[in-house]
Amino acid sequence: MANVLGLQFGHDGAAAIIRDNRLVCAISNERLSRQKKASGVTEAMLQYVLDEAGLTLADIECVAICSYFYSPENVVKVFDLQQRELTRHLIDLPTGATHTPCIVGIGDRRLRGVVVQHHIAHCASAYYMSPFEAAACLSVDASMFRPEACSLFAYGSGHELHYHSCPGIMIGNAYSVFTEKLGIGPGLTKAGTTMALASFGKASKLARAEWRRFALPYWERRSQPSDPVHIDLMWAELSGLAPHQPFPREESDSPKAMVIAASLQFIFEEALVEAANALFEQTRTYNGASLCLSGGSFLNCNTNMAIKRRTPFQNVFLFPGCGDDGTAVGAALFATHNLLQQSRERYTPGDVAYLGRSYPDPQDGEAYDPREVARAIAQGKIVAVCRGRSEFGPRALGNRSLLADPRNPAMKDIINERVKHREWYRPFAPVVLAEKASEWFDADFPSPFMLFIAEAKRPELVPAVLHVDRTARLQTVSHEDNPALYELVQAFDEETGVPMLLNTSLNDNGEPLVETPEDAKRFFARGNVDLLVLGNRVFHNKL
Repeated sequence: MANVLGLQFGHDGAAAIIRDNRLVCAISNERLSRQKKASGVTEAMLQYVLDEAGLTLADIECVAICSYFYSPENVVKVFDLQQRELTRHLIDLPTGATHTPCIVGIGDRRLRGVVVQHHIAHCASAYYMSPFEAAACLSVDASMFRPEACSLFAYGSGHELHYHSCPGIMIGNAYSVFTEKLGIGPGLTKAGTTMALASFGKASKLARAEWRRFALPYWERRSQPSDPVHIDLMWAELSGLAPHQPFPREESDSPKAMVIAASLQFIFEEALVEAANALFEQTRTYNGASLCLSGGSFLNCNTNMAIKRRTPFQNVFLFPGCGDDGTAVGAALFATHNLLQQSRERYTPGDVAYLGRSYPDPQDGEAYDPREVARAIAQGKIVAVCRGRSEFGPRALGNRSLLADPRNPAMKDIINERVKHREWYRPFAPVVLAEKASEWFDADFPSPFMLFIAEAKRPELVPAVLHVDRTARLQTVSHEDNPALYELVQAFDEETGVPMLLNTSLNDNGEPLVETPEDAKRFFARGNVDLLVLGNRVFHNKL
């Protein structure tokens, strides 16, 4: 039985811990520092995961690292096997390599260490948390670096995960750059906003006719090997502007911007569907008809659904921490199962989603009654919820959420303007009782992590949780995975006949998700929501 610490030092810095072969806790730097996308590993993060696991550094057998960024102030230091400190960044490994050994220093301790290749760590986070005994793995993100740092084909078999090949997919970089050129903001934080804008436009004839040329894998791009130049020329063709000319911010939601965003989304989806189909063929005899998707690009729910619908894979799984924070989890899992040869564990969706701490209930406030809170929501109240173990990844899944009435056609605009202070066109998600989801949405499978879209069957009844194309970023909830959330949605169903709530993250625009009750109280004090549920206590806003 192994105890392993996993760390990620780049943006979305994170720590994760394995106790007795099982992932028991993970936390992102941003949740504790309150700085969105914060880099690095801090003492507070280390103590957080160690405390939650009931371990000390003396209990740790191996430290697995992904993307080490050197700083003299690092609380964690990396040494080579000759005990020489690494004083440079280590964010990539040679082609085909999955890991390299090292020594890790934390305080006065020297621990066995391993640096895990970036996309292997991504794949490991999805494969080892999945229920599959065999699977193909596809990882894609926007590393803005050489092809091996942007995408990977891999495959899992039992407790082992193997490097297959680098497909040279770099379209994630284009998505990031276009987001900035559209005037929306940095790709790292605003790519999801581009996805939202895309639904308001239609892909251009050029994008539909030439998508394969725009999305060529790096190895086939003979005419323009430079990815930045390729993206600039792609921008020029699709926008009609000079390669380096962006949209001004005030035109970022214009009809022309919508068409460009839709064109980009079309190219992106087609490229990744084609890649998934190619991966299926290349691994046909040993993939178990199952696919694990990972990397920040797969926070794109439209693409995930397209892959699920348009490839031969019968099963598709994603770890909710698709971004680089998930590589701390993946590095730890890879070290545990691949390097230390430990057997795999089985996880429920609740185990996968809620990897943070829970906090004691406050002594003040009123007693929580799901029926009373459901009734308040039905009367138009907006409710902030902070209870149970916090979610890992960027999606609020009911424990650090804002909840509201999905029936109210004005609710999306109210929350976007009054509470979240973000773009008018960004949609919100429904959280729906799992056993009733297929009655309301065109989805015959569970979606507990809000990573697939589905078309509404009764769109006129739940307008607040639908996008302009009548789709929703669906979250299903079962009693087993989150009893408190399930009971609240069930109470709303009994009150209104609608088995769902509007669910969005408990944060303001540009902020990370709330972590602690103190964070939630600060948010509540701004006066933009009506009720705050802290554990089993309820507070009413007097402002």
